[in-house]
Amino acid sequence: MDELIDHSSWMRDIPDQARLLSLSIPGTHNSCSVGGILGFTKTQDLDLPDQLKAGIRFLDIRLSHYQDNLFVHHDVVHMGKCYADILTACSGFLGRHPSETILMSIKDEGRCDSILGRFAPSRRLGKSRGDPMNWVIRSGSFEDAFKARTWEYVDDPTLFYNLPSPFPCGGSPQGNLTAGTTLGDVRGKIILLRRFEADRDIGFDLTYWPENMRFRSMTKPAYAVEDHWWDPGESDKYNFMITHMEEAKRRAPKDLYITFSSAVNLHARSYAKTINPRLNEYLTKSTRGRVGVVAMDYFQDPPGLVSSIIKLNFANGATVGYVDGYGHHGESVNW
Repeated sequence: MDELIDHSSWMRDIPDQARLLSLSIPGTHNSCSVGGILGFTKTQDLDLPDQLKAGIRFLDIRLSHYQDNLFVHHDVVHMGKCYADILTACSGFLGRHPSETILMSIKDEGRCDSILGRFAPSRRLGKSRGDPMNWVIRSGSFEDAFKARTWEYVDDPTLFYNLPSPFPCGGSPQGNLTAGTTLGDVRGKIILLRRFEADRDIGFDLTYWPENMRFRSMTKPAYAVEDHWWDPGESDKYNFMITHMEEAKRRAPKDLYITFSSAVNLHARSYAKTINPRLNEYLTKSTRGRVGVVAMDYFQDPPGLVSSIIKLNFANGATVGYVDGYGHHGESVNW
C-alpha cells in the first residue's frame, strides 16, 4: 500500500472540512541539520525539498539573527543556509502542490556568533547571500529581521496563513490557528508556529517552551509538547512518546499536539536507529485517533515510517487517493 500513497500530495484526498488539529502529521526535528561538524549536529539525511516530497508537513527551523539576516543554525553551528533558502523551498513546493499545507516552527536560536566579528560563522559561511561588507544593521530584533526578510523574498501576500502582510493588497492575516481551522482554510499556505518574541498577530505563539520536558500551555487552543531530548535512555524516550501520543488520541482534537521522537547523546542517529523502528511498529498497530505532529530524526529509516503516520488520517475506510485491488474506492470518515 505504501507505494500507492502519493507522499507529495497526501493531503489532497482529505476533505476540506477536516480540522487541521484532528490530523496526524509527519515532521522533522531540526529540519535543516543535514551537515555539521563531525556529524554532531546532524539530524537529517534529506534536505527540505526531498523532505516535503516524502510527505513531511511539519518543519522545525532554527534561525540565528546576525546583523540584518537570519541564518540556519543548530545551536551555535551554522548549517550553510539562510532563511531565504527555506522560503524558496517551501513556496516552490506549495506552488506545485496547492493541496498541501506546511506547519513551520521558527525558533530564535539566538545571536550566538555576533561577538566573533569577522570570524563569525554566519559572516564567513553566509557570503553567498550577499556581500557582508554592505550589510546594514537595520533589524534590531529577531521579529524585525524575520518580517523584513520574509517580505523581501516573498511576493505572494497569501503565502503565510497567519502573518500580516505589508503589501497593500495583503492586509491582516487570513486567520490564526484555532480549534476550528480546517484544511481547506490553509491549503497552499504556510502556518507559522512562532518560537520567538513578537506581536500577538505574528503566527501561533509557542514562545513558552521549557527545555527537555513534556509540557502543556495554558493558551486556547493549547499546545502540548513531548520533548525529552537529552539522553533520556531508549526505553524512557519510547515510553514518553507513546504516553503523549495516546493522550492525543484520548483528547478531543482541539489542541495542537507535537511529539518529538528525537533525542541525542553524542549523535542523534543512535537514538533514531532504535526509536524509529519501535515507533513505526506502534503506529502500524495503532488504534484509531490522531497522534498530532510527530517530529523525527532520520525519518526515512525505516522506509515506511512516514506512511504509517499518514495512514492514520485514513483509518476506518477513508479514501487515501488510491483504489484497492478490486477497483473500489474507500469511504470518507467523519472529520
